Amino acid sequence: MRICVSVSSKLLIMLIASGVSAALTVGVLGYYKAQDALKTAIDDQLVAIRESKKADIVRYFEGQERMFQVFASQRQLQDAAEALAKGFAAEGKEPAVSTVSSLQDFYRKEFLPRFIKGDKTPTLGDYWPRGSAAVRLQQAYIAGNPNPAGQRMELGLNGEKLPEVGSYSDAHNRFHPDLVKAMRSMRLYDVFVIDARHGDVIYTAQKEADFATNLDTGPYRNSNLAKAFHLARDNQLGPQGVAVVDFEHYEASFGDPSAFIAAPIVVDGEIKAVVAGQLSIDDLNATLTSSGHWESEGLGKTGEVYLVGSDGLGRSDSRFLIEDKKGYLETLGKLDVPKTVIAAIEASNHSILSQKFSTLAVQRALNGETGHDEINDYRGEPVLSAYAPIDVAGMRWSIVAEKDVAEAFAPLYALRNSIFVATGVMAILITFFSMLSSRYFLGPIARLQAGVARLRAGETRFSIPIAGTDEFEELVVAFNDMLSELDQRNQVIATKTLEYQKLLRNILPDAVAERVSGGDTLVADTFPNVTIIYAAIFGFGSIMGQSSASTSIGLLNELVDGFDEAAERHGVEKIKTLGDAYMAACGLSTPRLDHRVRAIAFAEEISATLKRFNEAKGTQLRLQVGLATGEVDAGIVGRRRFVYEILGECVVEARQLALAEGHSGISISPSTAAAT
Repeated sequence: MRICVSVSSKLLIMLIASGVSAALTVGVLGYYKAQDALKTAIDDQLVAIRESKKADIVRYFEGQERMFQVFASQRQLQDAAEALAKGFAAEGKEPAVSTVSSLQDFYRKEFLPRFIKGDKTPTLGDYWPRGSAAVRLQQAYIAGNPNPAGQRMELGLNGEKLPEVGSYSDAHNRFHPDLVKAMRSMRLYDVFVIDARHGDVIYTAQKEADFATNLDTGPYRNSNLAKAFHLARDNQLGPQGVAVVDFEHYEASFGDPSAFIAAPIVVDGEIKAVVAGQLSIDDLNATLTSSGHWESEGLGKTGEVYLVGSDGLGRSDSRFLIEDKKGYLETLGKLDVPKTVIAAIEASNHSILSQKFSTLAVQRALNGETGHDEINDYRGEPVLSAYAPIDVAGMRWSIVAEKDVAEAFAPLYALRNSIFVATGVMAILITFFSMLSSRYFLGPIARLQAGVARLRAGETRFSIPIAGTDEFEELVVAFNDMLSELDQRNQVIATKTLEYQKLLRNILPDAVAERVSGGDTLVADTFPNVTIIYAAIFGFGSIMGQSSASTSIGLLNELVDGFDEAAERHGVEKIKTLGDAYMAACGLSTPRLDHRVRAIAFAEEISATLKRFNEAKGTQLRLQVGLATGEVDAGIVGRRRFVYEILGECVVEARQLALAEGHSGISISPSTAAAT
């Protein structure tokens, strides 16, 4: 059963469907446009924060390198190194039993209990200083120091009684205040003076367990302090004239993350000692964690910026560890992070140099790429991430700024709900409007239907009356314009047809042109009694060699036009022009009893025409005409670019007469002469 639906109903359905679809389309496009705009804005914000932090880190290291290079070149430091080295060398006397016992108590009761070394329990033998001078000086300045760890450098700065350990004490007391002052001005955690010849640490400001040890053979020979010392001693320095070694857990500082900067102390062109500085991670960590003020820097509740070294380990703390340590450790447990790593983070309250970061952003940055993307972070959470490499002091790190997708797109989710509500309201309004408007649309449609019927009947010279200015009336206007264009095209086609027929008559005999216009594609006829006129113009080549192409062709056209006029007067049909040759026939399309007489008269007239042309133009052209009579075959040759061709012995004979050497004027074949 066929269901009939009225035009009004169809129109109503169409309007409602179109309106609702448009509303949904606008809503969806608006949502995705807003998403793109919001993502772009957040990406730009993360990139800006990343670049700001990156610039801070680069300035920090460049500043440290410049300050330390200047510090290492000071004369006072050279004097200090020389005096401390002499004093240290003089402390080789065997230490008293009480001195050894007191130092052993310090290691067992204070140092070893605070030191955590993974699963291994540290022993006294691992860190015991080697050499009498080391034992005597550590006892005097560490075990016998009344100040706690981290404040031992205060000894002697506030009027306390200083240790008396031979000539070393004199040198230490003399230079210690200035070295501490320099250390603080450079924001270093500790400063070291190391004898270049023997590798002994002859001075430290903080007086930690590395003081007086040997960096070639002692307990810290494999530390990054030892690496920095060896680089400076071997003069393997960076562009700023210093050596920098990346952060590692430094055992003398109870495993705290530390980096070292070192420079040689040169006296009279010889490296006598090395000065080194211990860089604490605290300054970098404070910069990267915004000192806990993430929201004020535009990072919201989940955004953070962190550093990762070339070893894949963090160089700054995770925000989530700082804000929610318990939740963070639980997350690491779910991600199958090794328990030893989780235990180290829990004990130290730091993720620095403990947690491995292997996210896509980190890998790209370490490979030298800069960009931003939506990825899963080290917690497995989807984030918007902006990453870049940092190359400072010969180290390649990656810096990453991230924010959780859930927080970043929270405004977008609210917009989505608003779009749904607005779309529903629009659908109701569109339905009501469509019901009111559909009735007004049928009038123009009816007029168009009537116009289409007249057009189908072949009528084009009419127009539909216009009764308004809405879109349907514009359609009526367009229909009227189409009618006008159709009528104009019909007229153009008629004109082109006439021009085409005229062109055919110019290049074909009238009878042949009629047949081609009628659609005849194969035109071939035999004419039993035709006179062929072949006229060859000699001397035109010299004109072409002396004149421009336009001048030469103009002269040839003028001459050929004269020949054409003569042909028309004598009832001769022009066949074709071949360069400077002219071919015509008489008695071809129109049988003529006097075709020979007409042909001869035509030949005489074109000879006279050439003579007048020579006199008028000052040329010396020569015309040789050949006439022959006989049977010819004529027809159209070619499909796309056709020509009217005539073939026969008389055609060949006329051409030979015209081109024969030793003849001039008009040459008539015997077949033509016999009939005249």
